[in-house]
Amino acid sequence: MLELLLRRCLQAVPLLAILSIVTFAAVLSLPGDPVEVLVGNAQKDMAPQEIQVLRQEFGLDKSPVEQYLLWLTNGVFRGNLGRSYKDGRPVVTIIQERLPSTIRLVATALILAFGVGLFWGLAMVALKQSQLGKWLEAGLFVTALILYSAPGFWVGFIALTMAGRLSAFGDVPLLAVHAAGSPPLNPMAAFSAIGYVLLPALVLSLRRMAKIALFVRTATLNELAEGYVTTALGKGLSRVRVLTKHVLRNSLAPIINLAGLSLPSLLGGSVLIETVFAWPGMGRLAVEATFGRDYPMILALVMMYGALVIFSNMAADVLELMTDPRRRDAYLSEIEGARV
Repeated sequence: MLELLLRRCLQAVPLLAILSIVTFAAVLSLPGDPVEVLVGNAQKDMAPQEIQVLRQEFGLDKSPVEQYLLWLTNGVFRGNLGRSYKDGRPVVTIIQERLPSTIRLVATALILAFGVGLFWGLAMVALKQSQLGKWLEAGLFVTALILYSAPGFWVGFIALTMAGRLSAFGDVPLLAVHAAGSPPLNPMAAFSAIGYVLLPALVLSLRRMAKIALFVRTATLNELAEGYVTTALGKGLSRVRVLTKHVLRNSLAPIINLAGLSLPSLLGGSVLIETVFAWPGMGRLAVEATFGRDYPMILALVMMYGALVIFSNMAADVLELMTDPRRRDAYLSEIEGARV
């Protein structure tokens, strides 16, 4: 396992380097000048020398290669990721203000996605095995396909419209619980504020929830068709014991890999959901930075998301090897063959 971790960490370095170069080039190719976006209508009252001073302060008067090297040496290598063009504060400070809100939203969505998705998938398998539940299983299957295909922002608008018309939501604000950068909630306030996060977290989790349900259904049905199930039942083992001890264990093992991919996927989906629900997290920050041409903020967020994808995949592979003896044996055999 240690060798696997070392290999993946070494592989992550060139990947992050390539990501930084591609992202930097893409950011510089965005239409519009950051200084012009920042000063807005006040540009007509400013002298050209003042505009040039701002460009020099941001380093925009240098060539793209020089800007990239300055961003690496003065920002990334020092751990501060530069300063925001918008308010001049360190990028790290702004991200630290927005990060707790995103963690609360994504963690709730992850719990909903896997809690409901696992139950949903197993329920479809159970109904398919019975004679009376096939029509209900077909309905659940079609519903999962629809939710998996529906755009998240469209579902968010529909959910907001429906919740706003229901009397049960009369006194419950449907948008953000607090402003970005406000003091942390105390424990009682955080508990009472759970209502704020449920609707956006549910909308965020629906696509992943449907995918998990479909994945569990397919994996479990494939395992039920394996010969060892018939053999185990023929030896007198109860159906419940075969399902819980063998089928579920084998079919749910790949879910760990799906869990590792779910975190970056939910973070990516939170960009639109946070915008729709005015949630003060990193997703909404990314949208604001893009429209404001805040280059240091855009670069920092993209690099964070990229690093999260890489290390989430690494963690998922390690956990899958730890829980699946077949994958672990195959990996160890591959390592031994490479050494010989």
